[in-house]
Parts: sequence; C-alpha cells; structure tokens
Amino acid sequence: MEPVELVKRYLSQANVMQLATSDNGQPWACTVHYYSDDDFNFYWISLLSRKHSLDIKQNNKVAAAVLFHENTSAEPYVIGISLEGTAELIGDQIDQKTSVAYIKKLAKDPSLLTDIATGNNQHKFYRLKPSKIILFDSKNFPDDPRQEVVL
Repeated sequence: MEPVELVKRYLSQANVMQLATSDNGQPWACTVHYYSDDDFNFYWISLLSRKHSLDIKQNNKVAAAVLFHENTSAEPYVIGISLEGTAELIGDQIDQKTSVAYIKKLAKDPSLLTDIATGNNQHKFYRLKPSKIILFDSKNFPDDPRQEVVL
C-alpha cells in the first residue's frame, strides 16, 4: 500500500495529536482531539485563551505528531506521522460535512455544534493545513521507514 493511503487509514483510527506551536521562539506542545479530512486538513476545537490558540494568533506555523503504534516486544515496530504546516482560527465558520464528521469521529454530542454557533460554548474550530507529512512506518517499510507523503 502506498504511504498516502496508509496515512489516510491511520488518521481515521486515532483521535489525538500532539500540536506544537511557538511564540517569540519559545516552543509549546499540547494534546488536541482531531478530525482530518481527505485532503489531510486537521480540525480541532479550542478556547481562544489557550496557550496554543494564543500562539497560533501570533505565529501560524505549527507542527504536529500522531502515534499509531508503539514498539513492543510482541509487535516490534513503530508507526506515526509528523507534519508541519499552517494553522488558522476558523471559529464557527466550518462547513456542515466537516463539522458532522468531527462530531461523529470523536463521538461528541451533536448539540456541541449548536452550542459553539450560538456562543453557549466558547470553543472555536481551528484548521491545520499541512505543507509536509512524514510517515514513519517500520512495519510496512522496514528498510526505509521514513516515507514523505506528497501533497
């Protein structure tokens, strides 16, 4: 299977990514629940007051990582992705297809979308558009586990 197809499959199986931001040269990493679409855009919700949200407002260059399989004695391989790109606040201006997919993937109550749109919930949607995705997969590519996904 091609790396791009593996990444799509893996991304549908995980819900959490580590998001790295920076402000004035100071890095920050946090954990967010995400949904990714077929174009590899990542979506999550956050409060505007969170450190990563404030960082994105100042510097939209971000990185992220998702671990899919950790090396164990029974299954001695690692699978994960690392990526870089730009993040942006999209607020409540998210299309219906994406918002419904976000709710479904993360098993959230559908009323969350209404609550965000009406301001009853202060979370806002963010989107990360990757410029580079690296798949590290020592199971499927044991001789060269680092595979760049061409976007």
